[in-house]
Amino acid sequence: MKMVEASATLEPADRAREADHPHSLVVRFGPDKPLKLDAGVDLSPFQIAYQTYGTLNAAKSNLVLVCHALTGDQHVANIHPVTGKPGWWETMVGPGKPIDTNRYFVLCANVIGGCMGSTGPSSINPATGRPYGLDFPVITVRDMVRAQARLLDHLNIPDVRKVSNYLACSTETRSELVILIRSGDRIHAQIDIDSHELDAFDPDTVSQVEKVADWLAIAYASLRKHERPAPTAS
Repeated sequence: MKMVEASATLEPADRAREADHPHSLVVRFGPDKPLKLDAGVDLSPFQIAYQTYGTLNAAKSNLVLVCHALTGDQHVANIHPVTGKPGWWETMVGPGKPIDTNRYFVLCANVIGGCMGSTGPSSINPATGRPYGLDFPVITVRDMVRAQARLLDHLNIPDVRKVSNYLACSTETRSELVILIRSGDRIHAQIDIDSHELDAFDPDTVSQVEKVADWLAIAYASLRKHERPAPTAS
């Protein structure tokens, strides 16, 4: 599996199509595979859009799962198909960068309820042929995590001990970390990076990019020090 590049900026008339036909990889789950929501309803059919960078190794042990903010999207290190701007973390993700895609397979999925390819209010409701809008069910962080787990299962990574790292880039996504960890032994190792904490630094001393790079270097060193080995068969 290799990196997928988004296209150039979309024309205004085509932007709404991104909700159902994204410039990303997408997995579609049919009516026979509903997503059970905390609201007590099933979301079906539904789809999850995601971007990947780098190559997944044969052991599926080099996956770095990046989670975007609630108002963000999956376009971490490629040109955004709607805005035409660089990816929101291109300074960190790529060949030879701190999250080196020559070494790691980086995956970021658009959260369920988002509007960049994963099923959300802008998606077409199959029952009406029109966007869900206010008819879209209430989505919780647990629902987002369940959808993400379904994506990992689809990629044949049901044993998430093979997920080596998990990067959270906002306060909102910390909740996903907690829920994923509590749901089972899905995370082999974890780095938690909060941009709000970075704001506490003096902006005149070093660039924001350097702050993030330094923060990641410290976090990664700690990760390697405390990382627990994968369980061995008994």
